[in-house]
Amino acid sequence: MGFLKKHFSMYSHLPREIYVLAFGKVMTSMGALIWPMLTLIMSEKLGLNGQTIGLYMMMFSMFMGPFYLLGGKMADKYNKKHIIVTFDLIGNSLYFVCAVLPMSMTTLYLLAIASLFQAMEQPAYDALIADLTTYKDRERAYSLNYLSMNLGLVLAPTIGGILFNNYLSLSFFINGLADISSTLLLLIFIKNVKVTDQDDEARNEYEKGETGSIFKVFSERKLFFLLFVISGITALIYNQFSFLMPLHMEEAFHGSGAFKFGILTSINAVVVVIGTPIFTKKLSGVIDIRIMYWGQLLESLGLAFFIFVNHHFVIAVVGMIIFTIGEVFGSISKTPYLTKRIPETHRGRVLSITNSFAGLIGVLSNYVIGTLIDYYPFSTVWIIIAVIGLFVMILYSIYLRLDKKVYSGLYEKNKVVT
Repeated sequence: MGFLKKHFSMYSHLPREIYVLAFGKVMTSMGALIWPMLTLIMSEKLGLNGQTIGLYMMMFSMFMGPFYLLGGKMADKYNKKHIIVTFDLIGNSLYFVCAVLPMSMTTLYLLAIASLFQAMEQPAYDALIADLTTYKDRERAYSLNYLSMNLGLVLAPTIGGILFNNYLSLSFFINGLADISSTLLLLIFIKNVKVTDQDDEARNEYEKGETGSIFKVFSERKLFFLLFVISGITALIYNQFSFLMPLHMEEAFHGSGAFKFGILTSINAVVVVIGTPIFTKKLSGVIDIRIMYWGQLLESLGLAFFIFVNHHFVIAVVGMIIFTIGEVFGSISKTPYLTKRIPETHRGRVLSITNSFAGLIGVLSNYVIGTLIDYYPFSTVWIIIAVIGLFVMILYSIYLRLDKKVYSGLYEKNKVVT
């Protein structure tokens, strides 16, 4: 109890709305039984091969990108709470439709439509957390949001793996019920909010509101274009958690691949729940871009373990633990990094453009990865992923030096460890 109190006390004294959002995220994640199994649904239930699965995911991402950008523009212009509630209710209701339909390509298309609405709400959700918090509290708020999401995921993937073979329709129903419950919670307990009033000590010089278009914002922050490239490559690597990994588990452990992948996903959530408050507190004096660097290194190293999995599940477990620690590092630093370096008037659009670019590159690459696994052993494909990981670390090293030069005010303001 002393350990929990020591590390979870860091989340005290945040705005009440942040706790409401966190609890809603727990509820949503507890019902997330479908998305971790999406690749296996396409391969085992619909009989699609790796190349075709990659093609479908690429097409979904191409459609999702414009909707994500539209959601970012709406987040800067309209009430963020109303955007989240409206798109949530529309998108999540489709889970109930999928629950009563026989599994077919129609189900897959309905899931794609649901994902479009979820994409449109995400920029508003991320920007809302920034609006509700001060500069100094932002890491803790995003850390709590990430922790809450994974707290609900501790058992959800394993349950999803158990229901996968014979009760998949029940998984759709649970997913929809949990998501809509979370939406109603947000609707009832969160009032309409505006950007938090902050004094000059609470707000840094780079996030003060600006006039002008999004093109003007990016033209004055040219370093972000290198960040786009890095984000795209890191998304390619991270996406193999939900794309290449489940297919590999099914190939290595015939008949129990879905269950074992569910266990790995639950391990991922457990490590996040334990590690997020610890690492958030321990790394509070380290500049966010440095945390991102180490996070990516650990993610790539963890996935490299899958080169040697074959039929030894324990290797996959060790790799997943290392990968997850890296994921925690990245998750507690990426969004705070952006919100500290962009004007508060353009948060929704900048976050949507950055994330949609990363998502597009990441999923486009799945078509290539899907083609590779149709012709090469999984171990060979994991080696390619490891080489790509080495390349992105070189880019990160360059970016570290440039960030310190361009945003020197942040380093001086916080006297952070670099």
